[in-house]
Amino acid sequence: MTYIPSMRFYIIRALLKKELHRHVANRGGIALAVLMIVSAVLLSVFNPTKADAGTAGGDLVGGIHHCYIVETNPKGGFTELLKSRIPPALKGHINLEPRTPEAITRLLTGTPGTCCIWLNEQDEGDRRVVAIDIWHPPGQPDAVAVYEAWIVRAMREIYQDLARQKLGGSDKSLPALPARTDDLWAVRDSFETLDRDMERLSGNDPNARLKKIEIRRASIGESPLDFNALIATAMIVFALYFCCCYLLPALNCEERERGILLAQALSPASPAELLIAKFLFYPVAGIALAAILAGIYNPAVLNTLFFWLALVAMASGFLGIGMTVSTLAKTQRGAFMGSMCYLMGVSLLLFICSLNKIPFLAHLAIESHGPLILHAAVNRSVTTVHWFHLLATFGLGAVWMFVAGWIFRWRGWQ
Repeated sequence: MTYIPSMRFYIIRALLKKELHRHVANRGGIALAVLMIVSAVLLSVFNPTKADAGTAGGDLVGGIHHCYIVETNPKGGFTELLKSRIPPALKGHINLEPRTPEAITRLLTGTPGTCCIWLNEQDEGDRRVVAIDIWHPPGQPDAVAVYEAWIVRAMREIYQDLARQKLGGSDKSLPALPARTDDLWAVRDSFETLDRDMERLSGNDPNARLKKIEIRRASIGESPLDFNALIATAMIVFALYFCCCYLLPALNCEERERGILLAQALSPASPAELLIAKFLFYPVAGIALAAILAGIYNPAVLNTLFFWLALVAMASGFLGIGMTVSTLAKTQRGAFMGSMCYLMGVSLLLFICSLNKIPFLAHLAIESHGPLILHAAVNRSVTTVHWFHLLATFGLGAVWMFVAGWIFRWRGWQ
């Protein structure tokens, strides 16, 4: 009968303290963790896609985070009228400061993520014409759709007010401006104008009336892609991978090179206690760093059980992977290359499976489930499907930890 020693807390505590002192001395790892935290703070503070809920415009598209409004005629007065009509969703993204055409050209060719709307007023016969020129990034006219819809609506409202003033303050002869519900108002207004013209020209003949057109827009149930939530999820996944799949193999192989691992094998600590110490330290460090990053981006996510379960599931899987790499590698260089080869191999596998629509093979990788459930937790959009992905992540994590423990038992000291 095999003797299984009982776990001794004082030995595990000494091993955990040893791991802590080694990481405190590892300034590179601390610097990278601080850099990730600073990046999360900057992502949360300078968020170009954050918009008020329920406001038309929502998330900006195409990565266009600044729009410059330029009026060539300073006396035109449109700049001040437009300033009062900027919706809350676009405040901070629209710049109404005067700019010369030369500065605009340099801006468009030198600064990605910007567009420009130029109000060019000029003479055309006996009438003044205001040309609205919308300058967008090359080949991306749809990227400025949010700003284009706003400027068209705002100018229509301004002209409605100007028309009322020229009529002596009475707009009884003017049809009411359609309500601001979405960006389809102009299309609806076009059909309504045609309907009114038909009714006027047909003399109210009921046989000449057209069928009424109603244009509606509804959600199909999927939320739009939030790039900031996607970046935050990537940072959380990287924090777990960094602690469990990079630091663990690198420092474990350092112990093997320096003979520290062999000294631990000759100490009273059992292999199970050594494994438990590593299993406790690295996932906890990774989960703590990931929780800090997620809390900076969205503090409310820390109050959800699903988020913590997702972190534990991902950390267990990465821990098993990192322990397997650290056991098979002999040197720190080998551990680093092993971690990078695994990362590139899994990325290539997921890409090929996605390109050729091979879902079952991709589901064997923990990376096909983990980022999905973490993104759902960060974005507060957890559904029943995500719980199944969470169970799959726990299952794959258990498999990796079993493989790591079995390999470490036979090759860990070599």
